[in-house]
Parts: sequence; C-alpha cells; structure tokens
Amino acid sequence: MTSETRWTYKVVRFKSPAFFRMHPDPDEVAEQLNQLGRDGWELVQVVEGYGVPSPIFYLKRPA
Repeated sequence: MTSETRWTYKVVRFKSPAFFRMHPDPDEVAEQLNQLGRDGWELVQVVEGYGVPSPIFYLKRPA
C-alpha cells in the first residue's frame, strides 16, 4: 500500500445464535472472521470486556 491508500472501515458486533451464551464459540467467531477476510476485510482490533455484551470487531480494507 502507498501512503495515499484510502481505507474503508467496518464495525461488527458478534452475535452468537445461542441467546443466553455469555461467551461466543471460538469456531463461530473464526467462521465469521474468515468470511470477512475472504471479502477483503482485515481485523484491526477487538473490544471485549466489562460493559461490552458481545465482542466488537473493527476491520478495514482498501477503498
């Protein structure tokens, strides 16, 4: 990438199909991230913890 690369950003909140599950299944997370990667998205950061009911993924790809 050059210094002039423009980026598109995406914010994804992972929602597990199991409504009452406190922690999402790592295989489900990997499946979702792999699909996003195939679509050209690169994971930049994950926020999870106190006050965050489910992980939030921050992704980017060239515009």
